[in-house]
Amino acid sequence: MDNVWDGFYAGQIRLQRFPALIQASRGSIIDVNMTGTPAKVMQFTIHSQAKTAGATIRIPYPSAESRAIYIDGNLIQPNQWDDNTQMYGEIKQKFCGENRYIGVANILEFYLEAGCNVVIKPRNAIQSLVRMEWTMEEFFADGGTTSFVDRLTGSLGIHASSVKIVSVYEGSLIVNYEIEADEDDTDGSALAAIAARQD
Repeated sequence: MDNVWDGFYAGQIRLQRFPALIQASRGSIIDVNMTGTPAKVMQFTIHSQAKTAGATIRIPYPSAESRAIYIDGNLIQPNQWDDNTQMYGEIKQKFCGENRYIGVANILEFYLEAGCNVVIKPRNAIQSLVRMEWTMEEFFADGGTTSFVDRLTGSLGIHASSVKIVSVYEGSLIVNYEIEADEDDTDGSALAAIAARQD
């Protein structure tokens, strides 16, 4: 524990470490459940003498805050959206950092290999939700998420790479999506302008 407290929380002067023994054979899935508030920034590493050690890590979060996976400071994009399952493609354990976010359930999944450091950080993004008077069948027959992103980015005048679909579900039809800030938008003014155009 830190010797300093900031209100209810520890002062975060020291990096906290939580070692655990896991079975990290190919195909392993490890659920990481936290009894307190999850840290905003976390790093995961597997130390193993077996170079083939690896596991899919699943973290259920209490909120839908936008998070990203980084390796050596490089952003690792999530798996491609799968219109058949209406979520991001499942983790195939093909490479370290392979990841996806399961919307509604708020579960972040990523693949971790021995000797690879995965860092989770919050991402600067607008989180939005659109309800449409369509059925799921009509939405996906009309191009699904691809057409939705094309129309959204066309109306807002932004690049399609900045939009991330989080989930699509019924009721009538609800699409959760995020618009990420440009790396040059350090003060958040460009993201604020996009948010204003959506209103």
